[in-house]
Amino acid sequence: MENYMKNFYIILILFFSFTIYSCAKKSDSSSTTATNTEIEGTWQTSCYSSGSIYLLQKLTVTGTNFTHKNEYHSDSSCATDYVMWVNSWGSLSIGEERSGGSGHQFTLTLSDITFTSQTSDDVTWNNNNSWCGLTGWEINTPVSVPGKTCGSETQYFTGKVVYGDYLLDGNNLYWAFDPDNYPTVNSNYRTFTKQ
Repeated sequence: MENYMKNFYIILILFFSFTIYSCAKKSDSSSTTATNTEIEGTWQTSCYSSGSIYLLQKLTVTGTNFTHKNEYHSDSSCATDYVMWVNSWGSLSIGEERSGGSGHQFTLTLSDITFTSQTSDDVTWNNNNSWCGLTGWEINTPVSVPGKTCGSETQYFTGKVVYGDYLLDGNNLYWAFDPDNYPTVNSNYRTFTKQ
């Protein structure tokens, strides 16, 4: 009976030891993959010239959703709206740490691209010229355009996967993506500041 109880206690101790080890391993693995949080939030560039108009870029990261908004304006303070492009991505997956540190590689899957005319003149031009191959444009009404050819550029189709890289420096974020390979981002890229 003594041997039986001794064996029982040894098995019980081994069982609890294994359970604690397993829980620790699960906790460790979850902490290494939950890195989306370091870029979670809203990031924004300053207003800068883009040809004859001015551009303000905004990035919003929430969980696995990644929204990149390009707001075009007709004035240098980016106060007067002109047109807006919004690229909505899902399935944000943070990958390996970049070779230079302070950031990671990532992948995204396209959910939608919308174009919005914000002046009556732009609406008229779009309808007269079948912008993105479409008519029926209305002011301040986003139109979904994945796969459409808008001007000389054909937009990605929904479901397109791209490869990205970001560099994080305090409250400044530098990032880019490519359809084929992971780019290598540096601080010469456009600066997005945490809002």
